[in-house]
Amino acid sequence: MTRIILKTVLTLLFAATAIYIFRYETERYESQSVVSLKDLSRKQAMDSIGSIITGPSGDSQGSRLLELYIKSHEMYDYLEYKFHLSEYYTSETIDELHRLYKDSKLKHFDANKENFLIKYNEDLSILYDEPTSTLAINFAHADLNTSKVILQAIIDRSADVVNQFEKENAKVALKFIEKQSNENKAIYIASIKEMLKYQNKHLTIDPNIDVQTQSTIIANLESELMQKEVEYNSKSKFFNKNTYEMRILKDTMINIEKNIIKVKHKMTGKSTEKRELNENVFDFELIKSDMEFNKEIYRQALINQEELKIEVSQNAKNLLTISTPIVSEYYTYPAKYQDTLTVLLIIFFFYGIVTTILTILQDHKD
Repeated sequence: MTRIILKTVLTLLFAATAIYIFRYETERYESQSVVSLKDLSRKQAMDSIGSIITGPSGDSQGSRLLELYIKSHEMYDYLEYKFHLSEYYTSETIDELHRLYKDSKLKHFDANKENFLIKYNEDLSILYDEPTSTLAINFAHADLNTSKVILQAIIDRSADVVNQFEKENAKVALKFIEKQSNENKAIYIASIKEMLKYQNKHLTIDPNIDVQTQSTIIANLESELMQKEVEYNSKSKFFNKNTYEMRILKDTMINIEKNIIKVKHKMTGKSTEKRELNENVFDFELIKSDMEFNKEIYRQALINQEELKIEVSQNAKNLLTISTPIVSEYYTYPAKYQDTLTVLLIIFFFYGIVTTILTILQDHKD
């Protein structure tokens, strides 16, 4: 008797479920589109080359972020403003079991913002294909034309928001780099002033030039000394060394040697009149290297600043539509035959479990 009642109840339950699925459950039409997010900036082009070795590219990360945004409250609020989705999810267009109700006692059916978002995401489907870096976006609605219009609105809004995100990030980075540029400029100017102060103090443009000048002077003096020595040795064979001409030539040679020694002392630091020239070169090179280093930092900051200005002013990211939204000729949901078969299998399993328990209890009683 118990089994007959159980069969009757389950048969009625199956019949009621099948009738609901085939006659009352809302038929929804799904519109489909495939999009691809591409970053056309030069920086991303370099990152894409590096990603071959290091890992996923910025396009992949951007697509993932875009997927999260499409499923977010912000996107729903935008679609609510344009298409009044809350009215749709609470209307009689939706069947009783999938509809939301105002002031419902059941949390699952209450028409609140969280449940609206849940319903929206149930109608939305996003599949990311990693090899091609594409997003397949599907949206289902009770009206086949509305599903296409809403899906197109999702794509258009996403294209605008993608660049908005990039521009906001670029503005924050630009503000920081502008501050850095000003600081680097002040440091660079200070290093220039330090070099000018050194040059004015030592009355020199570049000690290296002074060294080169001194070397040239020494070379000329040594060449002249060599000529005088040759001349003196030649004449000493025919003239007396005590003659006036020979003494003049000898004095000239001595003066040239003294000048050579004097110049060499300036270069090697043995002069008491002036600080050693090689030490001046060392100090100057330190100041010059600091200035060149600060100049390069300032130059790089200016380059980064200009690149960020370009990012703020242009749309670097582009959401390319691979296939435009299409209208489905037949409803996609519910899958009536599959759902009915699933319910039937569940009922069979449930019936089998219950009858097994009843058999065990009966045998135990006996």
